[in-house]
Order: sequence, then structure tokens, then C-alpha cells
Amino acid sequence: MERVRGALDADLGGRVLLSQDHGSYDPAQPGGGVPRPYTYLSEQFLPALAAAGVTGDQIALLTERNPFAAFAR
Repeated sequence: MERVRGALDADLGGRVLLSQDHGSYDPAQPGGGVPRPYTYLSEQFLPALAAAGVTGDQIALLTERNPFAAFAR
């Protein structure tokens, strides 16, 4: 979260893409461990950013406009 806030504070928010590499299983655990949903970003990280003062427009930049610009070609 500190790095995302730092990028936003430095006016680099338009260059940030969020990702989640760790989700449904843990390959380090026998049998993959206990499955977990891919909901960390939407259920925990984004609300924490909002609580830390990141605006709705900045969150939309990170979750909508930046991915669209990166992948809609």
C-alpha cells in the first residue's frame, strides 16, 4: 500500500497496474493447502487504500482506466 500511495503522491498513478499473484491455492503446501478466493484486492486492499485517503477517482484509475489503457488494443 505504501508504494501505491507513493506513486499516487508522485503523480505516477497512471503508470500503476495492480495484480494478485497469490490466490486459490498454495503450491508450497501439501495438496495445495486450503483454497482461498481471488478477492484480496477487492475486499481488503482497495478498502484499505480508501481508508488511507485514496480517492474514488484514484481507485478508478488503478482498477479501470489503467488496465483498459494497458490491455484494450
